[in-house]
Amino acid sequence: MVDGLWGEHEWTLYPQPYCHKFPYLPWLRLPSKNAASDVLTLPVHKKMWQAHPNKSNIHLVDPSLFGEFKDKLEEVKAAVLNPFHDIITDTRFSHVQPPKMAYSRAFEALDRLESEFGAWRDFVEVVRGLQRSLLELLAFADWWHDTQQGEDFRPPFRVPTRGSLFDDEGLYANHVRWSIASYLIIRNDRFALDPDKRVDLLPRNSSRLDMMSNQPLVHSLHLWYYPPHVKDVYSSFEGAARGYTDRLDTLNPTKGFKRTLDKLGNRRADEGTFIFYIPSGHRSRHILRWPQG
Repeated sequence: MVDGLWGEHEWTLYPQPYCHKFPYLPWLRLPSKNAASDVLTLPVHKKMWQAHPNKSNIHLVDPSLFGEFKDKLEEVKAAVLNPFHDIITDTRFSHVQPPKMAYSRAFEALDRLESEFGAWRDFVEVVRGLQRSLLELLAFADWWHDTQQGEDFRPPFRVPTRGSLFDDEGLYANHVRWSIASYLIIRNDRFALDPDKRVDLLPRNSSRLDMMSNQPLVHSLHLWYYPPHVKDVYSSFEGAARGYTDRLDTLNPTKGFKRTLDKLGNRRADEGTFIFYIPSGHRSRHILRWPQG
């Protein structure tokens, strides 16, 4: 995991089964040819951090990179806040779960990115965690924009998207019309396909993470920065990685991280309320309360 990606299980890159609760995920943007200029898909490299001026073996994020992420988060926040509120009152989307978790994680990751790093791996995980959260929020904004344009909307131009796997031909056709990458599951009992022409694009459904070693990892970051341990990768990995379904692994903090957690304490949101911490200055916060559905 030198690059911070999760191989064939990287849900921001490879299409996952379509989920009605999260219809915006097919809109996830893929790296383009000029990915090196896009902070959302920028590969993580060691020019992104710099040695601490006063502490040995400690590094800090490059200030210009931090500024890019901070500006991007403000841009994405402005794009999603109105849809967050509008979707509550629109009964057509009562089944949709907005990316509340990604919103909260994006601010958490940005705060962590501004702190000191002792290990390169931690830096990589934080940058990737921030990128994943921002990509999910941007996908939500793009999806909302397109769905508000009417059934006949056809985008004149579309950046490459992650797309989804569909077993419903109507949903498949709609997403094709929107120029979203779409893959239709063809069932053997309906179509006789030539087995000699079969190509396994990504055998994710035959993989099981519960076959991994039971040796527990030691975590120096919050658990959500790490790929989840799940029983069925095909049906559960994406949801667990995004924080909406259970994962089998549990937090096993390093001594240093445990001290950090003890200092922070377990500040929890009011019961039945999801709390977003939104920067309204360099360090100040104001709170947006979101009723849990």
